Amino acid sequence: MSPRSAAPRCLVVVPVFGQVEMTHDLIPEILRESDLVDVLVVDNRGDYAPYAAERVIAPGTNLGWAGGSNLGFRIAFREGYTHAMTLNNDTRLSPGFFAGVLDERLPGDAGLIGPVYDDAGGHGWQKAEFDGPAAEYEPVERYWQVPCFDGTAMMISAGAWEAVGELDERTFGKYGWGANLDWCLRVADAGFGIYLTEMSYMNHLGRKTATANTHNLRYLFDAIRGLRGGMSTVYGRKWRDKFKHAPQPRALAEEVSA
Repeated sequence: MSPRSAAPRCLVVVPVFGQVEMTHDLIPEILRESDLVDVLVVDNRGDYAPYAAERVIAPGTNLGWAGGSNLGFRIAFREGYTHAMTLNNDTRLSPGFFAGVLDERLPGDAGLIGPVYDDAGGHGWQKAEFDGPAAEYEPVERYWQVPCFDGTAMMISAGAWEAVGELDERTFGKYGWGANLDWCLRVADAGFGIYLTEMSYMNHLGRKTATANTHNLRYLFDAIRGLRGGMSTVYGRKWRDKFKHAPQPRALAEEVSA
């Protein structure tokens, strides 16, 4: 893959279902970097009231996380953005968050990029050493090449999107757990890198929207069943073997364009 050439600009897609106040708390943290990003709220319930300069689209039905994200991605790349990110509304972002994930010192083959955060997200390498408030995070000029990462904040480049297409909405159940893993595998198979950067950090408040509408244990049971069933269907019973290699950190100053 060739290095990025166009000045980066990202459309941040926030799929929501209720929890309007929580989204309102997040919007200013996105828009403080309006020189790099725009924000689109995908209103799956149809009751979102805009807070500031965010765009809002109501699809008229609940598309869920994967479907809402895909809708935003289609809009982003049709409109010429270099990147698009799906971002949960139950997050809080470090200062300079988007400058970090869009840092041009990251390798030129970057297809999927994410932050570190205060939750392991099912993948130990995404857990930051720092576990305090995002507002107090000090960026670290280091990144990791990883086999996969969590879908809470997941940015894809236009090139990777063109190569692999959308998140799989159908295979992984209504909560979409596992669609992020499948996406990572497809992006890697297409020749792109998958990276986490310690320049960006977030707090994850943890499944606030899902558990507001579904009992937590039922949600977890259905989500995990969708993940395991979907991955086994697509990749076979030994799908976990695809994620066994240990990531290694690299300093941003060591970047060599792929």
